[in-house]
Amino acid sequence: MKTIVILHGWGSTPARWRPLVNKLKAVGLKVVLPSLPQDKVRSTAEFSDWFYQKTKTLAPFFLAGHSFGGQIAINFAAGHPERVKKLILIASAGVRRPSWKRKIVTPLAKLLRGYVREKAKSFLYRLLLATDYYRANPQMRKTMTIILTEDQQKNMTKVTAPTVIIWGESDRYTPLKDGRLTHRLIKNSQFEVFPDARHGLPFTHSQALVSLVKNFLNS
Repeated sequence: MKTIVILHGWGSTPARWRPLVNKLKAVGLKVVLPSLPQDKVRSTAEFSDWFYQKTKTLAPFFLAGHSFGGQIAINFAAGHPERVKKLILIASAGVRRPSWKRKIVTPLAKLLRGYVREKAKSFLYRLLLATDYYRANPQMRKTMTIILTEDQQKNMTKVTAPTVIIWGESDRYTPLKDGRLTHRLIKNSQFEVFPDARHGLPFTHSQALVSLVKNFLNS
C-alpha cells in the first residue's frame, strides 16, 4: 500500500481534511496527516526538522503539501531527497515577491504589532495569506511574521523528486504566476491548473484532486 503524508496549511487541522483523506483511502492509499505543532515559534527550516523527526521511522513516502504546508514540503524535499518518492504541491506558498503588499503591509504590521488592536492586525495579514493569520494562535502568528519573509526558490532548484504542482486559476492568495515559477524552478515537475478553483481547492475540488493524485502516483 502506498503511503502519502500530507502537510496542511495555516489555520487548518487534520479534521478539516477528513473528507479528502477518506477519498484518498478509498483509492487504496495509506494517509498520514500530522497536525502542525503550535508550541513555539519556528522558521520553515525548523518545521522541516520537526517533520523529519516525525516521519523518520517511515519508509520513503509520497509527500503532499497545501499552502504553507507546501512551503515546508519544498524545504524538506530539498534537504532530504532520499525520504521523498514523489512530491505534490497544492497552491503552495514559498515564493516571496517584492510586491507593494510585502514591501508596505508586512513592515507596517510588524511596526504596529504592539500598538494596534487585534482586528487591525488580522486585517493586515488577511491581505497576505487569506485568513491564516486570523485563525492562528499567538505562537503561530509570531511564526507567520518569520515565514512571510522566507523564500523557497533556491530550495525549489534542489528538489529532485518527481513533482506535480496543482493550482487554482482563481487563487487570490498564492497567485497562478507563483505556480508557474515553481514549475520552472523544479526541474522534474508537471503543472496542473484547475480553471474554476481558488486557494481552497483541496476542499472544493476534492474528487478531481484525488483522481489527479492517484494517476500521478501510479505513473
